[in-house]
Amino acid sequence: MTRHGRLFPLALLAACLPFSVHANSAPPASDPHVAWTRCGPDLVDPGWIRTWGDRLQCGTMRAPLDYDDPSSGDIDIGLVRVAAALPAERQGAIFMHFGGPGVSPQNLLAEMAAIFQVASPAHPIDGPKRRIAEQFDLIAVIPRGLKGSTPFTCPTPLGIPAWRDTTVYLADWNWAGFVRDTRDFADTCRASPLRDHLGAYAHVRDMERVRLALGEPVLNYLGVSYGTFIGAYYAATFPSHVGRFVLDSVMNYAGTFEQQLAAHAPAKHGLFRRTVLQPALANAAYGLGSDADAVMQRLSSMPARVRGPWQARIESPAELAATLVLADWVRDDMASWTTDEAWDSLGVRLLARIGTHRFSTDDAIDAAIRASATSLASPLRPHTAAPRDLSMYYAVVCGDTAWRKSPADLRTMANTIAARFPTGSGAPVTVGLICHHWRATPRPSPPLSALAQARPMLLVQAEFDPATPLEGALNAFDASPGSRIVVARGMRAHGVFGLSATPCVERAAGIFLLTGELPVERFNHCAYVPEDPLARPVRETHDLPPAHDMRADLRDALRHS
Repeated sequence: MTRHGRLFPLALLAACLPFSVHANSAPPASDPHVAWTRCGPDLVDPGWIRTWGDRLQCGTMRAPLDYDDPSSGDIDIGLVRVAAALPAERQGAIFMHFGGPGVSPQNLLAEMAAIFQVASPAHPIDGPKRRIAEQFDLIAVIPRGLKGSTPFTCPTPLGIPAWRDTTVYLADWNWAGFVRDTRDFADTCRASPLRDHLGAYAHVRDMERVRLALGEPVLNYLGVSYGTFIGAYYAATFPSHVGRFVLDSVMNYAGTFEQQLAAHAPAKHGLFRRTVLQPALANAAYGLGSDADAVMQRLSSMPARVRGPWQARIESPAELAATLVLADWVRDDMASWTTDEAWDSLGVRLLARIGTHRFSTDDAIDAAIRASATSLASPLRPHTAAPRDLSMYYAVVCGDTAWRKSPADLRTMANTIAARFPTGSGAPVTVGLICHHWRATPRPSPPLSALAQARPMLLVQAEFDPATPLEGALNAFDASPGSRIVVARGMRAHGVFGLSATPCVERAAGIFLLTGELPVERFNHCAYVPEDPLARPVRETHDLPPAHDMRADLRDALRHS
């Protein structure tokens, strides 16, 4: 582990400041303005620029650094929008937030707009989406701190590799390293004065400022994951300006980030046993036998270097079978190592062996396990950039709500997860350590009781969501008077609307955004229907990718956001 210095000479501190504050140069808050221009390839993928042409625009708006202190100066807030296809029928705008925190929305907005655009207008499930694309501008406000707005970056990256899981490396010396490295990372992040002006408190005010600049009478909204926290926060802050709000894959915005993450491991492990372990044991073709304890012992005894990252990715019986087979191969391979350099070529050796191995007597299951094994082995090659900006993630998560657990509490949590919820991962422990050292005063938040003054919202949720579990979503729902919820029974996913063929979810969310009509019942549900690209007609188009490919890409992006 790398130890980082904590003291900054003044010259270095000045060099680390990621933005300049322009005192007294912003337009007054009562007269906000957005300057629109064509999007450049530094902000949006060139393919989307070609696809959308003049309908795709990027914007910039000046906003106060601190809305409570106008003399603090101002910063840039970025936007991206896909304009309504039929301006003569335009109803307004729908703001979108794709979660994170730390996820850039530009390409995700362009892709979601494309999914709406290719929908067949006469289709009973997808028709409203097409009309949304025709009648609404789709807009994302780029969170302050991300590229496109004034950026925030911690000067030194976190010195803990992604594979070094706090619930796997439990020795005292490892724990001391985790505490040291998380403290040093948090200390370096104090270099930027923007650090204390990020998160929900500022973002919802930026959204309101954009609404005023665009002259929209109300703010319509679709938020996913952390975007549901933002949506509820906006609705409680500006209840009289709430239009049609859809909250998808709902965080427990009635609680704190600390509570949300603490619930993650037990919920994820329970989901693993129900949707992965039990089906795998029930089918002999997976080759795992029938003893659940024996399978869990095999998981717990995997080589430490792969245990953390591989366990966290198991979401199907095929992935479980692939993980256990590859773990045995890794153990055999490691027995012949004389230096750690052998790790660099391990993925190549695993892929070669996967190509000739028969995983199951059942052809379909064999193919599924082989595909899962290939996916597991491939990340041993060089990694691509993470979709989430970690500097921004911690700045928001550590500052939006209070963190109360001490390092001793977090070590107890690590031991508990390892013993009782071994497929839950140690992410809550690492985040908890960083936020303990972050030493931020929780940003102000509106009382959720104010939601009673806002227009009712629509919540949509998968029954089995590994990132924002249903139990937490129901807690948030209980705190949202008059709102409705629609649950896709049997669906395992993070991100629902637009990404399946589940009738009650797709129709309810589409119709509500298009017309404002909510389901009659407060609680609604129906069986999950996966996408069938052969049975789901789409509008003929020659300038957009296939709808099935776009949905798969967006599902993957939301899963890792």
